[in-house]
Amino acid sequence: MTALIFETVGDVNSTYAYLCVYQESDKINPFMEISITEDREILFTIYSFPKNVALTTAQWEEISDKAKIFLPKALANEDPS
Repeated sequence: MTALIFETVGDVNSTYAYLCVYQESDKINPFMEISITEDREILFTIYSFPKNVALTTAQWEEISDKAKIFLPKALANEDPS
């Protein structure tokens, strides 16, 4: 099983930072983005690739756990302006 890598990205075009999710075997191309909607909910965006991305149940749980931890941290860093 390949490990997952999570990278926090801040973007001036986004209200909140977001997470890019990579597989250790491809550290250049994220296969998923975990972001926060304007309604302050978690949004998972899975990118299309020519090669299939396979995940175990443990990896799905890891992604979910990271998202649940990320949400309050990103909301706490919200710019009140």
